[in-house]
Amino acid sequence: MSPVRKLRRRAVQVRGARIPGSGGWAPYVMTLVALVLVWMALWGSASLIVILIGVLVSVLILLLFPLPTMHFRFGFHPGRALVLIARFLWDVVVASVHVAWLAVRPRLPESTVTQVQLASDSDLLEALTGMAVSLVPGSLIIDADSSTRTLTIHVLDAAQQSDADFAAQVLAQEDRIRRALGDDAVTPAPARRSDRGAR
Repeated sequence: MSPVRKLRRRAVQVRGARIPGSGGWAPYVMTLVALVLVWMALWGSASLIVILIGVLVSVLILLLFPLPTMHFRFGFHPGRALVLIARFLWDVVVASVHVAWLAVRPRLPESTVTQVQLASDSDLLEALTGMAVSLVPGSLIIDADSSTRTLTIHVLDAAQQSDADFAAQVLAQEDRIRRALGDDAVTPAPARRSDRGAR
């Protein structure tokens, strides 16, 4: 058996995993730590008072907005993950240059709001795709409808690409994430659409 096949067979597989929204402390602890780190980054300080206030604010957020139940099923493919990371970094660099140009040119860009229905039916993929799209300058998720797997996205420059091209770009990002996590990560969605409305 070739080393590549061995690597694929030994890929970490997490099947039928379930993150409960009301039971189990691990998800809450991880979320609490993440929120405190974000709080410290926003304040630009790691002092004791900032950390304590961050913990209190984070606990309050978790009490007011409890974590939903999430079902997921995925593996991990290192090669595909490298492709995902490389393409994501390239998109960030290209988009940063474009946004910088929009900031210095005399004419203001025409922004728009578009809706893209994802090709899969997975909470995990929906969340990861939404984060990936928002982290690329010039696009921001303003709503995510889990019932239809539809992302509502604010696009800074509507003239940069057509509706179909933008939808294809989002779906391609989703597909790269799916491939990195393995084909078991998703259940195909029944339909797919893309609607764009001027804003």
